[in-house]
Amino acid sequence: MKTFSIRIGGEAGQGLVSVGNILLQAITREGWYLFSHRDYESRIRGGHNFTQFRLAPEPVHTYEQKIDVLVALDKVTIDLHKQDLKENGVVIYDPEIQGETISEPNYVAIPFIKVAEDLEQPKVMANAVAAGAIWSLLGDDLGVPHSIFADMFSRKGDEIVEGNKKVSQAGFDLVREALDEREKPAKPAENGPKFLVAGNPALASGALAAGVKFMSAYPMTPSTGVTEFISGHAKECSVVMEQAEDEISAMNMVVGAAYAGVRAMTATSGGGFALMTEAMGFAACAEISVVVIDAQRPGPSTGLPTRTEQGDLLYGFGMSSGDFPKAILAPGDAEEAFYLMGHAFNLADKYQMPVVVMSDQHLADSYETISPLDMSKIVIDRGEIVSGEEAGPDYKRYALTESGISPRLLPGTGPGLSVAAGDEHDEEGHLVESAEERLAMMEKRMAKMKLVAAEALPPVTYGDEEPELVLISWGSTKGALRETVSLLQEQGKKVKGVHINQVFPFSEELEGILNGPGKKYVVESNYTGQLQKLLGMEFAWKPDGSVRRYDGRPLNPDYILARLEGGMQRG
Repeated sequence: MKTFSIRIGGEAGQGLVSVGNILLQAITREGWYLFSHRDYESRIRGGHNFTQFRLAPEPVHTYEQKIDVLVALDKVTIDLHKQDLKENGVVIYDPEIQGETISEPNYVAIPFIKVAEDLEQPKVMANAVAAGAIWSLLGDDLGVPHSIFADMFSRKGDEIVEGNKKVSQAGFDLVREALDEREKPAKPAENGPKFLVAGNPALASGALAAGVKFMSAYPMTPSTGVTEFISGHAKECSVVMEQAEDEISAMNMVVGAAYAGVRAMTATSGGGFALMTEAMGFAACAEISVVVIDAQRPGPSTGLPTRTEQGDLLYGFGMSSGDFPKAILAPGDAEEAFYLMGHAFNLADKYQMPVVVMSDQHLADSYETISPLDMSKIVIDRGEIVSGEEAGPDYKRYALTESGISPRLLPGTGPGLSVAAGDEHDEEGHLVESAEERLAMMEKRMAKMKLVAAEALPPVTYGDEEPELVLISWGSTKGALRETVSLLQEQGKKVKGVHINQVFPFSEELEGILNGPGKKYVVESNYTGQLQKLLGMEFAWKPDGSVRRYDGRPLNPDYILARLEGGMQRG
């Protein structure tokens, strides 16, 4: 499949986000499938950031290293990225920022700010000049981008809308004058309905569809987009959104809200997750249903706040002190993120336990066109909740049952007491020290893990059923692995891809794959091979090799193929 990639580089504060938002909407509205990701530094102004767009006539799920167009909004972009240009690739740059005019084929000099000012428009419209210049390589006219300007700026008045149209037309014309007519990227045969969504809004939308009614969080990149989305829709969805003073308070609020009977969640990253572990342990001991999104970034400590990594898996597996029932889900794309949130809340409610949904910066901030979401697939299951009449005055919150699931009475709904006990306790919730009662209560809680494991999600597989090579990944590596499998198949190789979206407990189907045909490689974004270690712990299994990346950048097919061909085990 032939795809077309555009990379726009510049400093924070130069309008990179504005150009990106215009193109995201215009490309989607024009009908292409799209994958877009951001690479940005942890600063408000300065530094070097870039946004990349990959468009195609068929669905795409990852980025490609090589690009067709490079747009330089700052001085260093060309030096950093020109080696990634495809043959006959185009560079659009500002000669006034660059400090020179570059006399090379396919280099187009456009003084973005000057063009806007010459047309008597404010220099902030330089981003519209850049958008028009880029669109000249995609379309025959600016009809679609102009409709985007109308949507984006109509509230600011016709003068602003027309000004953006005027300067974008100038950028469009300057590229057309400088370059010969070029073949436009192919479009889908049918322009069906598509949603453009990133991981964070997808996670938040899934939570709203699943009936979340309380969220508390402290802002922490890259999870903040979840909080912002929930907050922005809180009133219309009847959700209480509380920004806490820190992650400890946030998690305790969530535990309290869940104890009271509503679906409650928080979202954070690794450092914040570390602060939540004591409250997570309380939720586990008191059998309170909570959902936590951990949007991973490279650690330890502050690490690389705006980069990506899958370094929290084993920490999430531990989650808090002691043994207790739990589940960890890891969506691989925005569509899966939406649906897995419904599953996360159902697991938490049915088994009265903490559930962690592991995202990361790459998933959180990457945009993708997907098919319309099916709300009917979100089925709400609140688990075994009893009424006050059923429970009666002798209700035992932690009644010993064969399944380990004690019927739940919501506080204040009956004559019985619904106790929340963080110390070890008996069936009524009274604190105990005896060995016999400790054994009974531990075995009651842990009995639930058999049921959680029995309904563990099977891995998503693609490729050959009798493979010579099996590539295994989890979380946001899904798209890169999927395309790697396709590329290897085009070379005539028998390859199978395995995406694990429930990383604890694992499904029975996964064990069959691990012991099936083909050499096995585990592909993940961390240094120590955390998925590989967890698979080894659960199945006494060892792969034939691994591909790992831990420089803060997302995996892509080029990276994976290079490591497989070179026989390297680490990135």
